[in-house]
Amino acid sequence: MTLPLFALKEYQLHSLASLRRFLEKAVELNDADTAFYAVTKRPFVPVPNLPGLPYVCLRIPTGGGKTILAAHSVSVAADSFLRTDTPTVLWLVPSQTIRDQTLATLRDRTHPNRRALAERFGENVRVMGVADALYAKRADYDGGAVVIVATIQAFRVEETEGRKVYEANGELMDHFTGLADGLRAQLELTPGGDPVPSLANVLRLNRPMVIVDEAHNARTHLSFNTLGRLKPSLIVEFTATPVTPDEHRPEKGTYASNVLHHVSAAELRAADMIKLPVILRGRPEPKETIGDAIAWLDELLALASAEETETGEFVRPVMLVQAEPKSKNKPTLHAEEVKKLLVEDFRVPAEHIALATGDARGIDGVDLFDRDCKIRFIITQQALREGWDCSFAYVLCSVAEQKSVRAVEQLLGRVLRLPRAKRKKHENLNRAYAFATTTSFQNAANTLRDGLVNNGFERIEAQTLVRVAPDTIPGFEDGGSAFVYEEAIPDGTDAEAFKASVESATGGRVEVDVAAGTFRARGALTDYDRQSMLLAMPEAAAKAIDALVHKSRGARLKAVDTTKEAIRFAVPQLAVRSTSGLQLFDRAHFLDIPWKLEESDPAPILDHFAPPTPAVDEAHVDVDKSGQVTVEFVRNLHEQLALALQERGWTKNALINWLDRRLPFSSRRDITRTSSTLFIAKALDTIDAKMGVGIEGLARAKFRLVEALVKVIAAHRDAREAAAFDRALFSQDALEFQTSSDVELVFDENRYGYNQPYRGGTDFKKHLFRVVGDLDTSGEEYECAVHLERSADVKAWVRNTSRQPNSFWLQTSSDKFYPDFVALLNDGRALVVEYKGAPYFTNDDSREKRLIGDLWADRSNGHGLFIMIENREFTRIDALIGKEAI
Repeated sequence: MTLPLFALKEYQLHSLASLRRFLEKAVELNDADTAFYAVTKRPFVPVPNLPGLPYVCLRIPTGGGKTILAAHSVSVAADSFLRTDTPTVLWLVPSQTIRDQTLATLRDRTHPNRRALAERFGENVRVMGVADALYAKRADYDGGAVVIVATIQAFRVEETEGRKVYEANGELMDHFTGLADGLRAQLELTPGGDPVPSLANVLRLNRPMVIVDEAHNARTHLSFNTLGRLKPSLIVEFTATPVTPDEHRPEKGTYASNVLHHVSAAELRAADMIKLPVILRGRPEPKETIGDAIAWLDELLALASAEETETGEFVRPVMLVQAEPKSKNKPTLHAEEVKKLLVEDFRVPAEHIALATGDARGIDGVDLFDRDCKIRFIITQQALREGWDCSFAYVLCSVAEQKSVRAVEQLLGRVLRLPRAKRKKHENLNRAYAFATTTSFQNAANTLRDGLVNNGFERIEAQTLVRVAPDTIPGFEDGGSAFVYEEAIPDGTDAEAFKASVESATGGRVEVDVAAGTFRARGALTDYDRQSMLLAMPEAAAKAIDALVHKSRGARLKAVDTTKEAIRFAVPQLAVRSTSGLQLFDRAHFLDIPWKLEESDPAPILDHFAPPTPAVDEAHVDVDKSGQVTVEFVRNLHEQLALALQERGWTKNALINWLDRRLPFSSRRDITRTSSTLFIAKALDTIDAKMGVGIEGLARAKFRLVEALVKVIAAHRDAREAAAFDRALFSQDALEFQTSSDVELVFDENRYGYNQPYRGGTDFKKHLFRVVGDLDTSGEEYECAVHLERSADVKAWVRNTSRQPNSFWLQTSSDKFYPDFVALLNDGRALVVEYKGAPYFTNDDSREKRLIGDLWADRSNGHGLFIMIENREFTRIDALIGKEAI
């Protein structure tokens, strides 16, 4: 049975697309520095001992799926940069624990990480550790992708394992027989001039792609020297916390990461990857903090039960309790004491508690996702073991004042992941919760925000993502005692017996005043408290007990309203009326799918493909007039890989099938395999007729053939889609369009995605959400935002971010069009604004955008306005609003 592929999220696809663009540009320019600037408009920071090497970083916050992205990056590099079917990958991780976990997922053929490799390389994948690599034969490397997972320490010569990497090893002799002179020159040689049969030389021979997991642990002079000795082809870092330009100190051995792409917290939240915001609550006393946290965990469990009833998804919320370290000088609430407190004072069954500290390993081997697992509380001290992950962790409870960001950072990351990366129907199950023992909400909030920053989030985002829950407890701000929740003792109850039973059952958290005839709680009561009291008292007291429990939670733990303002902003979308009713207008309405590509002219491929050069027999470097070595890195890399693996035994059908498999999804999304192979065959015939290139020559240039085919197919597709789009809008058979609230987009802060938060000083009070996404601090688009903010006709507006799952879009012939701004007017109409500079304003793309925007407005029956402006013509916005006023 074929397993379904793991579907990547939009932000993950964007990250990989950024990597692909950079690598393609590096091949085109034969230079990583220039390619990086061309893609990012930022200077490239080279590192010692790795001249010319493409060394870039993808910044992915905690919970963003760094490992699955790293697995997919192998095929991106193999196709767009290495141009090989047999890449060697050195996958470096920060610890032995992470190494073991990564090896396990890459070896498991059912795991998404392994399936990401199999999608490109099939079964031709060999995953190994260093110990295995010391015995791997040449056939292992020649037969497909090889992935070696290790720590950076395993390649340092001062380590025992590292020495074995560089020592001669008879098991590896077959790698070095029959080598071309150009390859021998790249290797470390014995005094006699022969290649040392070492694993290091095997890697130098195969020019590994290096993946670095949590790269900030591997950016030292020693690490760079180690990597340089292995002669990598490229290095890609995956980290939440890269070294920033402000931290760049070459004189101290600190080098800024070349961040190619950054994923924001908003993108993770919009993609349903993480729980946000983090709701903070606090008390000055540890017992009160724990009591509140347990009571809220009970509420979450009830919501989870309702969620399963309504959706079928099982979730069992778990609490992480951060204990104090043990001390010889003073009593502390260390892990064992916290467990004792939970059992004796809160009546938590011992089987519901697990200790996870340096000495206790209570969750090792435990499946916390198992429905029958009883663990609800995990007590730790500073951090759980590396790599531990359970998305059922919802609540973080600290029993002592936390002033160290590092102490909070790792545990906070453990409660951020959203179970199954799927949004829950009950909003409180989409959030994380922190209960802090603190006398200062501000300090506790700042510590949490710093913790988010250290998990890879922007500080501007962190300011809005930690929300202090509203509290109605008088005197808290001054460190006073908590509010007392009170209920009358049931009539006919023996008050003295009631007092003895209830106070004992709750560990004193419920007090009974016999004289006043009342019993009261000083904080939120838990389900354990409720059960203990019900078991200790006659059935007649049940109603009063339930009332007290409900009252204690209702005031203390009321739901948090995290919306900025109760403004509902829904924008009607452009729809097509069909026999099936209204449908959101997209490309499927005007394109015949599948597309018969074989009917297109293959001749334009000659414009994109040059004759292949003869096979080289050596690799080289040059010296310029000043005597400086100039590195033609990409050219040398391709020459060395070509020497290492000669193309032999190709047939025309084999090459056609290979080219078909290599076409990216974007090129073949609407084409059948039969249509694709027929067109490729015609294209090869065209090249052969013009250039007289044999199959062996074409096979050597097969990766350039893929590039040429992608460009030709894209050109044919653009022409086809533009014609079909015009027919759909203007022909006699034009579609029946309608802009309707039956097909609408509702703007939701919890679904608002962006790549970068606005960092300027303007306070945009009318922006619908707390953060303005993807807006520069100056420039014409910024000025347009200011104009909307100051307009008396605008009630609220949204910076409509591009290519985010919950942004407003309109279909053009080739893509989705995301206007820059969407505004809600005071009279209820929606205003859509697209701002572009003059050169852009007259091109074909802008023509289609104007057409589809005007069509949306025309079909809205006066409820929608669309305008496309340039050159700061903001008064046109005011004129349109006034002219079209209802």
